[in-house]
Amino acid sequence: MKIVALCRLLRLLLLPCAVLQVLYFVLAWSDLTPQFGPVVMHFSARGMEGHHLQDLSAQQWLAGALLSLPAVCAMLYGLWRLDRLLAAMIRAETPRAIFSFENISRLQGFAGGLALSGLLGIIELPVRGLLFSILPGSQGQKISFSVNSEEFILLLVCLVFYLLTGMMHEGRKLAEENEGFI
Repeated sequence: MKIVALCRLLRLLLLPCAVLQVLYFVLAWSDLTPQFGPVVMHFSARGMEGHHLQDLSAQQWLAGALLSLPAVCAMLYGLWRLDRLLAAMIRAETPRAIFSFENISRLQGFAGGLALSGLLGIIELPVRGLLFSILPGSQGQKISFSVNSEEFILLLVCLVFYLLTGMMHEGRKLAEENEGFI
């Protein structure tokens, strides 16, 4: 598939992806249970069962939602940087323009945003548990910490992409310096 067509397809998928992530965040931290005919959907924040929200005090609920928000924001920032990269690649007139400093920075922003989102998501659970145990209304809540291999792989891939974009940036600088000597 041609690069421009693939970039257009990915750009079309980015907005629904971002909207679904925000919608999931809102539904996970609210008591809303969408129902479509006989199908009832329950959403819950990671590490919390759906019925657990009713057991939280207002302070715990607010603290939990606020602790979850940075990971969502970092992910949205990464998706925005990817959108800007794809838009620039669609507009690029030459292959050299695809590897511009700006596009390399956009790719680095995407990888960094997703890596930060993943890292914040991993540390959110123990921090939330610790905070819930300190806030009034805690009923002997335990601190839970759960990480799966998919999260580690995603974090590793994002960090490798971040490293590669740093290498691409240095390579682009060297190419421009060498142009002056030829």
